[in-house]
Amino acid sequence: MSLSETFHLSAAGEQAFGYAQAVRSGSLVHVSGTLSVDETFAPLHAGQIDEQVRHIYASIRRTLDHFGIGLRSVVRETIYVTDMEAFLGANSIRLAEYDGHYPAATAVQVQRLAFPECMIEVEVTADLTARS
Repeated sequence: MSLSETFHLSAAGEQAFGYAQAVRSGSLVHVSGTLSVDETFAPLHAGQIDEQVRHIYASIRRTLDHFGIGLRSVVRETIYVTDMEAFLGANSIRLAEYDGHYPAATAVQVQRLAFPECMIEVEVTADLTARS
C-alpha cells in the first residue's frame, strides 16, 4: 500500500463535486463528510434522521473496510446536523455503531447541508495503527 491512497464510494458523483470519499495519508484515513445519499447522490430517507444515521454509518464502515479497518479505528469524528434535538434523539444509533469505543467527537448544528433533505453529515479520521 502506498503512503497516499484515495477511495471512492461513487466516483462520478465525487468527481462532479470535486472530492474523494477518503484519503489515506501515512497511517491516517480521512473520510469526507458522509451524507445519506444513493450512488447518484439522490438524498435518501428525507426527514428520517434515524434512517439517515444508519445509512451514513453503513457507508463509513464500507469506506473503512476498503482500508482493512473498522469503526474501532476512528479517532476523530465531526457531526453536522440541521436539528440538534433530532440528532440527540437518534444518538443511541450512533453509540451502538461504536459499541463502546468512542472517538473524540464534535457535533455542530448548521443551517443546512449540501442537500436540504439531509439532516446529518458525518466526517471521521481513522488510524490504521488502531486496527479493529
